[in-house]
Amino acid sequence: MRIAFIANPDLPGGWYRGIGPMVALAGRGHEIVQLWRSSDSGIRADLLGGCDLLHIHREHSEHVLTVVRSAKQLGMAVVYDNDDDMRAVPRNNVAHRQYGGFAGERVGRQVRRLLQQADLAIAASEPIAARFAEYGAAHVLQIENYVRDEVLETGAAPKRAGVVAGWLAGSEHHVDVERLPLREALGRALDACPQLVVETIGVGLGLRHERCRHVPHVDFVELPGVMGSWDVGLAPIADIPFNQARSNVKVKEYAALGRPWLASPIGPYASLGEQQGGRLVTDDRWCEELVRVVEKPRERRKLAKRARRWGREQAISANVGLWEEALTAALARARRAAGSARRSSPALARPS
Repeated sequence: MRIAFIANPDLPGGWYRGIGPMVALAGRGHEIVQLWRSSDSGIRADLLGGCDLLHIHREHSEHVLTVVRSAKQLGMAVVYDNDDDMRAVPRNNVAHRQYGGFAGERVGRQVRRLLQQADLAIAASEPIAARFAEYGAAHVLQIENYVRDEVLETGAAPKRAGVVAGWLAGSEHHVDVERLPLREALGRALDACPQLVVETIGVGLGLRHERCRHVPHVDFVELPGVMGSWDVGLAPIADIPFNQARSNVKVKEYAALGRPWLASPIGPYASLGEQQGGRLVTDDRWCEELVRVVEKPRERRKLAKRARRWGREQAISANVGLWEEALTAALARARRAAGSARRSSPALARPS
């Protein structure tokens, strides 16, 4: 296939749902055309010519809808994909300005129009799949986020006396810091374990402690190296609709690095556990479970081994067949529909 795709390269989701799978598909012999190369260059609709299929991650603007109409006129299949339930963005989230209130109603109308033209909608989780069906998508499929293969190349944590527990916490996680008793729980864990260091990337805990570190920002491509310096990965989330629909890729990345993890038993993490190299932690047990994993190195090593084994199965390259099968089926469906439409069209009247 010759596949055109739209995905914002400046967003992590653009990598998980766009660039990563497309690079893996290129490795299988498909030709890939990236319509959006950077936020400055915009979307190049003129590159659609000769393509079989258009894959769109998240974007839904009027311009994108115009591109979709062009793709359909060219006989292309169209696939829409998202890994967040944008209708569930909390009011105090930085994205609520774009997806809440009247703006959210406009976005909802645009996404509905796009989905109703798509030959396939792909969702990263069951709640998003249900949302797509509600919006009128005729064909919906769930494909989870998978780990960039570069993560598997990151080495072991450096040899040292202490234990670093890290949390990759994007801007949306300030809601979790507000709603969960993390400051008090992690503060107690730091007091109980002199060898423990807690580090967050993105959102800070607001915890004044000499062994609590906060890194405001790390470039996406640099994250594996930073996360690789941790000994334990943290994934706390509050029980809210937005989190119920989110991706589980964070825990997969911790596991792919060979790091044991602790996560809330919510949404994407609820079905995971020790077989995947981690433990689920209720809101009132963060101190106790973190202390346990720090003070029991034998258990930590056992979890790390399981994490690494499971994490290697979660690489994009190991799961690219799911994307290939989905896009191939969407293209076949679009071609059948186009053929049926041609057969059912009334024949042009011949001159007498």
